[in-house]
Amino acid sequence: MLAQTGGVAAAAHEPTSHGKAHLGKAVLITTAVLWLLDWVSTSRLDAREALGIAAWVSAVLGALTVVAHRLDTQRMPVWRQLLALALTAGIASSLTHLAVLLLVMALPESFAEGPRQTFGATAIVGFFDGDALFGFWALLVELPRRIGAERRLEQERHALRQEAELARIRAALEPHFVLNTLNTIAGLVTEEPREARNLIATLGDLLRDAMQESRRHRHTVREEVSWLRGFARILESRHVGRLAFEWDVDRSAENCVLPALLLQPLLENAVHHGALRRPDRGRVALRIAHNADRLRCIVEDDGPGFDPGSARPGGRGLDLVRRRIALESAHASLRVDAKPGRTRVEIVLPKRTA
Repeated sequence: MLAQTGGVAAAAHEPTSHGKAHLGKAVLITTAVLWLLDWVSTSRLDAREALGIAAWVSAVLGALTVVAHRLDTQRMPVWRQLLALALTAGIASSLTHLAVLLLVMALPESFAEGPRQTFGATAIVGFFDGDALFGFWALLVELPRRIGAERRLEQERHALRQEAELARIRAALEPHFVLNTLNTIAGLVTEEPREARNLIATLGDLLRDAMQESRRHRHTVREEVSWLRGFARILESRHVGRLAFEWDVDRSAENCVLPALLLQPLLENAVHHGALRRPDRGRVALRIAHNADRLRCIVEDDGPGFDPGSARPGGRGLDLVRRRIALESAHASLRVDAKPGRTRVEIVLPKRTA
């Protein structure tokens, strides 16, 4: 069946250059604003003061950016993220203020005015200055970064929906699929007219469903399995005596939701690259179950297996499935277990109901 393995992590990271550009812009703007405010209040321009402000702003915003990229935004509550960032800003600012104070004390000839505050007061003032700077950072760096990341994620979702829809239409409308099915029906018209009529009805249902102009991107398990049963029925009729399907779907999972036709490429690969490569009758099994917070879907065949580390012709279906579930949730996973006589693909998704 499919030739890749491993879990899936959510994947919407912005390019590093974008993050650096936002940070650089924030440092320049914030330094300029604070320098101008200092000039207005003191009526003097001091290059050394501007350098100190730039160093302080760079240290605090740099620390905030590093910590923000390391936070687990999928699992950590928002209030904990904000608390962590506020503490980061305060601590970085306090340390910078203290470093400046030590510099002033170490070079009294360069700073005739001497230290203006004690260590404790400097640390406290630096902490609250850092939290004020945190607000600037959130508006100038983090908010644009998150908006940009979400925009790119939505664009990729849209592209994948279009690609999945095309794959869905191809699965039902590929010329050889339709032609082979019609040939099967033609051979049954005289000998088994009832079976021929049933196949015509099944093919019509699949074509109608594939061509519907629906904008739904998710199906219930019940709808997914219903479509797959029709697809499997045609395959069984085309390969009489060589192919059998097993369905083990937990009835309590039928109202769970998953991306539309997510399992179709897995089922098709299990047939063509697994079951039909046996010299005798091959078997494909679909199992779907759930627990309190997970939906588990398994496609298994008894074909010859393959080396999961090697590339396989036509492996694009697995890549599409992997990317779709990666966008669906950071906690989704896809695992492949392949060996002679059994290939098993398991998808685990967060449980959602219609």
